Amino acid sequence: MIRRPAAGLFVLAALVLLTACATTPVLSPEALNRSWQAHRASVARYTDWALSARIAVSTEEDAWSGQLNWHQAPQSYEIFFNAPFGQGAVQLAGDSRGVEMRAADGQVFSAPDAESLLYEQLGWRLPLAGLRYWVVGLPVPQADTAPAPVLALDEAGRLASIKQAHWRISYPGYRQVGGVALPQKVFLENTDLSVRLVIDRWQLNNGG
Repeated sequence: MIRRPAAGLFVLAALVLLTACATTPVLSPEALNRSWQAHRASVARYTDWALSARIAVSTEEDAWSGQLNWHQAPQSYEIFFNAPFGQGAVQLAGDSRGVEMRAADGQVFSAPDAESLLYEQLGWRLPLAGLRYWVVGLPVPQADTAPAPVLALDEAGRLASIKQAHWRISYPGYRQVGGVALPQKVFLENTDLSVRLVIDRWQLNNGG
Protein backbone atom coordinates (compact mmCIF):
# COMPACT_ATOMS: atom_id res chain seq x y z
CA MET A 1 0.00 0.00 0.00
CA ILE A 2 1.41 3.39 -1.04
CA ARG A 3 1.38 5.96 1.75
CA ARG A 4 0.75 9.53 0.68
CA PRO A 5 2.53 12.37 2.51
CA ALA A 6 0.28 14.00 5.05
CA ALA A 7 -1.28 17.25 3.96
CA GLY A 8 0.22 18.87 7.03
CA LEU A 9 3.71 18.41 5.57
CA PHE A 10 2.79 20.50 2.56
CA VAL A 11 1.37 23.19 4.81
CA LEU A 12 4.53 23.17 6.92
CA ALA A 13 6.76 23.44 3.85
CA ALA A 14 4.71 26.36 2.57
CA LEU A 15 4.98 28.14 5.92
CA VAL A 16 8.77 27.66 5.98
CA LEU A 17 9.06 29.07 2.47
CA LEU A 18 6.88 32.07 3.30
CA THR A 19 8.87 32.72 6.47
CA ALA A 20 12.15 32.60 4.55
CA CYS A 21 10.82 35.08 2.02
CA ALA A 22 9.56 37.36 4.75
CA THR A 23 12.99 37.46 6.45
CA THR A 24 14.79 38.51 3.24
CA PRO A 25 13.45 42.00 2.55
CA VAL A 26 13.90 43.43 -0.92
CA LEU A 27 15.31 46.94 -0.82
CA SER A 28 13.71 49.63 -2.91
CA PRO A 29 15.90 51.13 -5.68
CA GLU A 30 16.36 54.24 -3.56
CA ALA A 31 17.45 52.27 -0.48
CA LEU A 32 19.73 50.08 -2.58
CA ASN A 33 21.38 53.17 -4.07
CA ARG A 34 21.90 54.64 -0.60
CA SER A 35 23.56 51.39 0.52
CA TRP A 36 25.79 51.47 -2.57
CA GLN A 37 26.83 55.09 -2.00
CA ALA A 38 27.66 54.35 1.65
CA HIS A 39 29.64 51.24 0.70
CA ARG A 40 31.43 53.11 -2.08
CA ALA A 41 32.48 55.89 0.28
CA SER A 42 33.74 53.45 2.92
CA VAL A 43 35.92 51.61 0.39
CA ALA A 44 37.20 54.76 -1.35
CA ARG A 45 38.72 55.97 1.92
CA TYR A 46 41.44 53.34 1.57
CA THR A 47 44.11 54.43 -0.88
CA ASP A 48 46.92 52.33 0.62
CA TRP A 49 46.26 48.58 0.64
CA ALA A 50 47.83 45.23 -0.11
CA LEU A 51 46.52 41.87 -1.26
CA SER A 52 47.70 38.35 -1.92
CA ALA A 53 45.79 36.36 -4.52
CA ARG A 54 45.79 33.40 -6.84
CA ILE A 55 45.49 34.48 -10.45
CA ALA A 56 44.49 32.58 -13.59
CA VAL A 57 44.75 34.16 -17.03
CA SER A 58 43.50 32.59 -20.24
CA THR A 59 43.25 33.52 -23.90
CA GLU A 60 42.12 31.49 -26.89
CA GLU A 61 45.69 30.20 -27.29
CA ASP A 62 47.14 29.99 -23.78
CA ALA A 63 46.32 29.61 -20.10
CA TRP A 64 48.42 30.41 -17.06
CA SER A 65 48.00 30.53 -13.30
CA GLY A 66 50.16 31.72 -10.42
CA GLN A 67 50.43 33.91 -7.33
CA LEU A 68 50.00 37.68 -7.16
CA ASN A 69 51.04 40.13 -4.44
CA TRP A 70 50.03 43.75 -4.87
CA HIS A 71 50.78 46.81 -2.75
CA GLN A 72 48.91 49.93 -3.83
CA ALA A 73 49.90 53.32 -2.39
CA PRO A 74 48.22 56.63 -3.25
CA GLN A 75 50.78 57.55 -5.92
CA SER A 76 52.59 54.31 -6.68
CA TYR A 77 52.30 50.51 -6.71
CA GLU A 78 54.37 47.35 -6.60
CA ILE A 79 53.16 44.02 -7.96
CA PHE A 80 54.95 40.68 -7.69
CA PHE A 81 53.74 37.67 -9.64
CA ASN A 82 54.95 34.41 -11.15
CA ALA A 83 55.29 35.00 -14.86
CA PRO A 84 53.81 32.41 -17.26
CA PHE A 85 55.68 29.55 -18.93
CA GLY A 86 58.34 29.18 -16.22
CA GLN A 87 59.77 32.68 -16.57
CA GLY A 88 60.05 33.04 -12.79
CA ALA A 89 59.09 35.87 -10.48
CA VAL A 90 58.42 39.29 -11.99
CA GLN A 91 58.13 42.66 -10.27
CA LEU A 92 56.20 45.63 -11.59
CA ALA A 93 56.76 49.04 -10.02
CA GLY A 94 54.91 52.09 -11.25
CA ASP A 95 54.08 55.71 -10.50
CA SER A 96 53.12 58.83 -12.42
CA ARG A 97 56.42 58.74 -14.34
CA GLY A 98 55.88 55.29 -15.82
CA VAL A 99 56.36 51.63 -14.97
CA GLU A 100 59.29 49.23 -14.79
CA MET A 101 59.30 45.45 -14.99
CA ARG A 102 62.14 43.51 -13.39
CA ALA A 103 62.39 39.95 -14.69
CA ALA A 104 63.78 36.94 -12.83
CA ASP A 105 67.03 37.10 -14.83
CA GLY A 106 67.63 40.69 -13.76
CA GLN A 107 66.56 42.39 -16.98
CA VAL A 108 64.64 45.63 -16.56
CA PHE A 109 62.03 46.86 -19.02
CA SER A 110 60.16 50.15 -18.91
CA ALA A 111 57.16 51.79 -20.55
CA PRO A 112 54.83 54.74 -19.98
CA ASP A 113 52.10 52.43 -18.65
CA ALA A 114 51.73 48.90 -17.34
CA GLU A 115 49.21 47.75 -19.95
CA SER A 116 51.57 48.32 -22.89
CA LEU A 117 54.53 46.89 -20.97
CA LEU A 118 52.67 43.67 -20.10
CA TYR A 119 51.60 43.33 -23.72
CA GLU A 120 55.15 43.81 -25.01
CA GLN A 121 56.69 41.32 -22.60
CA LEU A 122 53.92 38.78 -21.88
CA GLY A 123 51.55 39.13 -24.80
CA TRP A 124 48.34 40.12 -22.96
CA ARG A 125 46.82 43.43 -22.01
CA LEU A 126 45.79 43.67 -18.37
CA PRO A 127 44.40 47.14 -17.55
CA LEU A 128 46.16 47.73 -14.21
CA ALA A 129 45.03 51.36 -14.11
CA GLY A 130 41.43 50.15 -14.04
CA LEU A 131 42.10 47.02 -12.02
CA ARG A 132 43.33 49.21 -9.17
CA TYR A 133 39.68 50.22 -8.67
CA TRP A 134 37.89 47.11 -9.89
CA VAL A 135 39.78 44.84 -7.50
CA VAL A 136 38.36 46.71 -4.48
CA GLY A 137 34.85 46.70 -5.97
CA LEU A 138 34.66 50.24 -7.35
CA PRO A 139 34.20 51.68 -10.84
CA VAL A 140 37.10 53.59 -12.37
CA PRO A 141 36.67 57.37 -12.02
CA GLN A 142 36.28 58.89 -15.46
CA ALA A 143 35.41 62.07 -17.29
CA ASP A 144 31.76 62.99 -17.68
CA THR A 145 32.12 62.65 -21.46
CA ALA A 146 33.08 58.97 -21.24
CA PRO A 147 30.38 56.27 -21.47
CA ALA A 148 28.93 55.60 -18.04
CA PRO A 149 29.74 52.19 -16.54
CA VAL A 150 26.89 49.72 -16.24
CA LEU A 151 26.54 48.65 -12.61
CA ALA A 152 24.61 45.75 -11.10
CA LEU A 153 24.28 45.71 -7.32
CA ASP A 154 23.75 42.80 -4.96
CA GLU A 155 21.23 42.80 -2.11
CA ALA A 156 23.75 44.51 0.20
CA GLY A 157 24.36 47.43 -2.14
CA ARG A 158 27.77 46.23 -3.37
CA LEU A 159 28.86 45.62 -6.94
CA ALA A 160 27.69 42.29 -8.28
CA SER A 161 29.08 43.15 -11.71
CA ILE A 162 30.21 46.12 -13.75
CA LYS A 163 30.75 46.77 -17.45
CA GLN A 164 33.34 49.45 -18.12
CA ALA A 165 36.02 50.21 -20.72
CA HIS A 166 35.18 47.08 -22.76
CA TRP A 167 35.56 44.83 -19.69
CA ARG A 168 32.99 42.92 -17.69
CA ILE A 169 33.89 42.40 -14.05
CA SER A 170 31.90 40.16 -11.72
CA TYR A 171 32.15 39.64 -7.97
CA PRO A 172 31.10 36.14 -6.83
CA GLY A 173 32.00 36.81 -3.20
CA TYR A 174 32.94 39.40 -0.58
CA ARG A 175 34.60 39.23 2.83
CA GLN A 176 34.75 41.61 5.78
CA VAL A 177 38.13 43.28 6.28
CA GLY A 178 38.34 45.69 9.20
CA GLY A 179 34.63 46.40 8.97
CA VAL A 180 34.70 46.97 5.19
CA ALA A 181 33.34 44.51 2.62
CA LEU A 182 36.01 43.77 0.02
CA PRO A 183 35.91 41.29 -2.87
CA GLN A 184 37.08 37.76 -2.25
CA LYS A 185 36.77 36.80 -5.91
CA VAL A 186 37.06 39.05 -8.96
CA PHE A 187 36.48 37.74 -12.48
CA LEU A 188 37.33 39.93 -15.50
CA GLU A 189 36.78 39.24 -19.15
CA ASN A 190 36.71 40.90 -22.53
CA THR A 191 36.79 39.54 -26.06
CA ASP A 192 40.48 38.56 -25.82
CA LEU A 193 41.29 37.79 -22.19
CA SER A 194 39.82 36.16 -19.09
CA VAL A 195 41.30 36.86 -15.64
CA ARG A 196 40.26 35.24 -12.37
CA LEU A 197 41.46 36.46 -9.01
CA VAL A 198 40.85 34.60 -5.75
CA ILE A 199 42.04 36.92 -2.99
CA ASP A 200 43.41 35.12 0.05
CA ARG A 201 44.48 38.13 2.09
CA TRP A 202 43.66 41.82 2.29
CA GLN A 203 45.53 44.47 4.27
CA LEU A 204 44.20 48.01 4.69
CA ASN A 205 46.86 50.53 5.65
CA ASN A 206 44.98 53.83 5.87
CA GLY A 207 41.57 55.46 5.79
CA GLY A 208 40.00 53.72 8.77
